Amino acid sequence: MSYLIIENQLFMKKLLFFSLAVFIIQFSVFSQDVTGIQLDSSAKFIDTTGLIAIKKTHFLNILITSSDSSIVLRAPAQSFIQLDHPVLSIREQVAIKTPSNFYIGFSGAGRLYKQVAVNDSLLYFKRIDNNENINYNLGAFWFTSGENIYNYGGYGFWKSNGTIRGFNFKDVEWDVIPTNIEVFAPAFPISSWYDVANNGLYVPYQQILNSGIKGFQNADGVIQEGMMYLNFKSGNWTKIGKVLPLYLNIIRNAKFKVYTSTGYLISDGEDVYMFNFLTNSVSKNENRGLAQSIIRIDYSNVHYYKDGLLNSYNPATGEMDTLVIDESKFAKEPDPFWEITFDIKTLWPVFIGIVLLIIVLFVTAFTKPKKAKTTEFVMQSGQIKKIDITFNQTELALIDLLIEKSIQGATATINEINYVLGIKDKNLGMQKKVRSDVINGINDRFKYATQVDVSLILNVRSETDKRYFEYFMEKEQVKEVQKLINK
Repeated sequence: MSYLIIENQLFMKKLLFFSLAVFIIQFSVFSQDVTGIQLDSSAKFIDTTGLIAIKKTHFLNILITSSDSSIVLRAPAQSFIQLDHPVLSIREQVAIKTPSNFYIGFSGAGRLYKQVAVNDSLLYFKRIDNNENINYNLGAFWFTSGENIYNYGGYGFWKSNGTIRGFNFKDVEWDVIPTNIEVFAPAFPISSWYDVANNGLYVPYQQILNSGIKGFQNADGVIQEGMMYLNFKSGNWTKIGKVLPLYLNIIRNAKFKVYTSTGYLISDGEDVYMFNFLTNSVSKNENRGLAQSIIRIDYSNVHYYKDGLLNSYNPATGEMDTLVIDESKFAKEPDPFWEITFDIKTLWPVFIGIVLLIIVLFVTAFTKPKKAKTTEFVMQSGQIKKIDITFNQTELALIDLLIEKSIQGATATINEINYVLGIKDKNLGMQKKVRSDVINGINDRFKYATQVDVSLILNVRSETDKRYFEYFMEKEQVKEVQKLINK
């Protein structure tokens, strides 16, 4: 009896020891999993409860560690975050890289998940929005400016829209960004492009869908041509041109399109094009081998283009393929991406200004200005041609003073000249400048009128004080100027 008890006690001890060992091992593994999760922004460790973990693939690591300030990539449903949701499980996902963070968004919804932690094999995401709306922005164009995240346009509730929505990190909701007009973004296919460096949004054409209006039930809706540009700082849209029909057709019907830092890389199945919004140009590569290689890429993959490399990532297998694109093989097309056009409505102030200028010039040309009693005489081919010149009242007063002094055989002092010019109470510097300007002006016009390089007003050192000049006219020049002012 006692033997059985001892054996049972030994068995129980072994069982307890084994259970304790298993518990310690599991606790150790769990502890490593938790304490091995490190925040991106600090050295703190966090609990992963309630977080969504996705595999840290080579492709995702490229995005997260990229030096680019902004990367936004569309991806098929369930590419990154696996959700068991009747609607979100079939919605495209959007990978968003800002200078400091990494996010996953959902097309057709306001859901936004932020990467909050990472270890050697997993990325951890936390939902940061309070938005419950879905199916209101299908096909919206997502872009970033700094750390701010936006999506533009899209289709939902039977119609498309031109609304720009920005995520408000403070109240974790989406806010509307007001603009001067509504420009309907092309959603099927998405064709808008955002200039990160200059904070500008380009829309090559508008796609208006409204199933509540007769005639809008077709898949394309109504296409409204015209390249629209949004100055994001001012919030004002401007029509800057019209995309050439050939290029518009390529954009709308391209078999493959991926965004680049300057526009699109597009293949129509036969040729490959580089559309450049910054230089308003299109370059073409007619290498059919390159076009065929691009067409073979699985369209359900995630595509990322940078520095001549087209990366293709398969979310299901985690595999990544790379295709080299030699940009030097692209030849620039003779026609621009879009033709520059001007909106008459925006130019009406210019037209009014031109009309007013013409009126002013017309009135000036046919209205004789009031002149002083002066006439110029210009020698041409031995004949005297009369051309009116103008001496103002101040200049005439000085001329009269010097004529009077010349008749008396005297000179005019600085004080007398200052009095005539009305500057006797000004400072010495101002007096000197005014005297010089008036005398030089009279002499220049006198020389032009007589066609003789002789000054009308001369100066000489004062006999009483050699520091100062006194002014006079030669008698011969007095006669000439009298002829001018008496005509």
